[in-house]
Amino acid sequence: MNFKKNVKLKARESRATNSDFYNLFRPIAPSIDIIGKVAQVISALTEGVTIWHITQSEMSGNSKLLSITVSIIAMILVIAVLELGGRKFLQVLTRALVWKRLKNAWYIALFSIVLAITAGMGILSFNLSTNGIHQAFVSNVPVVAQFDASDLKKEYRMNVKEISNRFDNDFKMIRDNYQDRLKSTAENFDAQIKAATLKEDSYNRKYKKGAKWAKSHVEKYAKAAGKLETEKTSIISGIQSDHSKKLDAWQSKKDKALKVEKDRLDKAVNKGESAMMKIHESKHKKASFWGNLFSFFVGFSVILAFICIVSVEVYRRGAGIEVTYQEEEKDRSILEIFWYGLKDRLDAFFRRKAENFAKVKHTPQGTGAIGFNYPSPAAKTGRDEYLTSKDGI
Repeated sequence: MNFKKNVKLKARESRATNSDFYNLFRPIAPSIDIIGKVAQVISALTEGVTIWHITQSEMSGNSKLLSITVSIIAMILVIAVLELGGRKFLQVLTRALVWKRLKNAWYIALFSIVLAITAGMGILSFNLSTNGIHQAFVSNVPVVAQFDASDLKKEYRMNVKEISNRFDNDFKMIRDNYQDRLKSTAENFDAQIKAATLKEDSYNRKYKKGAKWAKSHVEKYAKAAGKLETEKTSIISGIQSDHSKKLDAWQSKKDKALKVEKDRLDKAVNKGESAMMKIHESKHKKASFWGNLFSFFVGFSVILAFICIVSVEVYRRGAGIEVTYQEEEKDRSILEIFWYGLKDRLDAFFRRKAENFAKVKHTPQGTGAIGFNYPSPAAKTGRDEYLTSKDGI
């Protein structure tokens, strides 16, 4: 079974050479390290929240299982790169500076590359943590719900129906009154005109029979009939004009009453929507306050983590404690042994099949007879001759 070389780095700390510095800061050094790790945990959790929100929102159209799986994988990868990588990189940078290890251009070149990567990871970690936790608070505020104006609209329709019924009754009264006035006026004038016309016809027949005096009466009643016709037209026009004015007043009152009712509905709806908007704004303001507060706390935690990592390395430098790394062979896991064993067995199986198919005889290296390896007779005769000649026999 062929294994690849599997080693691990083992960090070893030397003894402190500056006992005064060591004795002064040794009591708080473990606390600084723990505080830094706790701050990194806070940073990691908030980064995870941000990545979760981003992936969930971007994959909202996919299946739940796929979106959750991708979100978890993205969280693990980002946290591992930013937190674990950032810690190691910052430790190396700090050691290079405090121990003055930048000896030549190669040291400086790699130091600059690591510094740029570390700065990028630090900025990304800070922004993910602070902006993410703020967005998490704000995004949890529910959107403004649509104001339910169904009851108000139902009441509005009932009121409009009542107003319409009332004004329809008024309109019927106005129309009936108009028709009655028009009819009575027309009938009255028609009767007078008819009477004048009859008188005119009677006197006209007398005039035609030779009664000269009847002519003046004909003219008189013809003039009276014409005057009545003109008066009838004038009065009917006045009645129609009065009726039109009443209709305009009726329509104006109806429109005004409907407008008042519509304005009342709009005012009630606006009042309800304004109340809901104020509640939403209050919730958003509260969420924004807590989001800003926790963003400041998380941002401070990220910076504190960097400071603690640097402080631990400064403490080691001041105490004269050097960190050296040694490669040690790492015990292989059961899964790794199983995997390599499975690969070897599959390789041997398919190799035998290929050799049998190609009729190639292959003897694996290291194989031979089992037991004692006795020399052949020829080899034995040659050996006896050599010993005889050597001993002079």
